[in-house]
Amino acid sequence: MKTIGVDFSGARGDRNTWIAEGDFDGKCLTLRRCYAISRADLARKLLDLPSDAIAALDFPFSVPADFAGFWSPQSRDMPDLWRAASQIALDRFIEYRNAFVAENGETKRFCDKLYPECYSCLHMGRPNMVPMTLRGMQMLHQLWKSGCRVPPLSNPANKGATLLESMPGAVLRALGLPFKGYKRGSDAHVLRRSILSGLCKGVSFDIAGLDSLDDACMSNDDALDATVACICAALWAAQPALFRVPESEGLNAENTSLKLEGWLYAPRNSAAAV
Repeated sequence: MKTIGVDFSGARGDRNTWIAEGDFDGKCLTLRRCYAISRADLARKLLDLPSDAIAALDFPFSVPADFAGFWSPQSRDMPDLWRAASQIALDRFIEYRNAFVAENGETKRFCDKLYPECYSCLHMGRPNMVPMTLRGMQMLHQLWKSGCRVPPLSNPANKGATLLESMPGAVLRALGLPFKGYKRGSDAHVLRRSILSGLCKGVSFDIAGLDSLDDACMSNDDALDATVACICAALWAAQPALFRVPESEGLNAENTSLKLEGWLYAPRNSAAAV
C-alpha cells in the first residue's frame, strides 16, 4: 500500500511544500523518498495514486461553519466550499476573512478545539494559515471531482486514494514525542534528533528507510513534518481505532457543522502506549 505524507505550503513562491513517500505492508513502513514539490505536481501525484493508497495532508481541509456561512452561505458541505474556493482569488478571500474576524475573532472548527496545538485556519500571524487553507481547498476541489475519497465525507462514486487531514504536531504529541520547539529555536536540532530517534518506538510496526531521510529531516522541519504525516497514514491503515473520529465525539454524519468543517485525523494520546 502506498502511503504519502505532505507538509503543505500556501506561500506565493510555492517552494515549501514537501512530500514523503512510503510503502506499507501491514507490518513495516518502508520510507522511500522525501522531497520538495510544487502544488501542481502534488495534485498530479495524488491523482495518480492507486485506490488503496492513503495520503495524510497537513493543511485545513475546510473552514469554521460560522465563517462558511459568512463567506459562502449557499454551501452545504465541504465540496460546495471547495467549489467556492476554486472561484475566488486569495486577496478576495482575505477580505472576507478580515471582515469576519473583525466581528467574531479567529474562530475554530469543532475538530480544532480537540487539539491544543491547532491554530484557527483564519489565523494570519505566524504561521499564516489563510493562504494554506484556501489553496488546499482549491486543490481538494480538483481531487474530489477526480474521485479521491475524503473522510468523513461519504461518496460511493469516489474510488480513488483516501486523503486524510492530518497535523504532525498532534501526531507527535500522541506518540509522546516533542511537538513544540522543533521547528525553530536553539533546541530545534536536539528536538528533531529526539523525534527521529523515537518514531520507531512509538508505533506498532517497523519503520525502514528512516535513516535515508535523516539529512532532510534534520535540516528542514517541513521534511520532518512530511515524514511524520507519512507515518500517520500508515498508522491509520494499521490501527484506525487509535484515531479520534466524529462518532467518538458525539457527531453523526448528518451533522451540519461536520459536513462543512470536515475532520482532523490524529491518534489519541494513548497511541504512545502501542
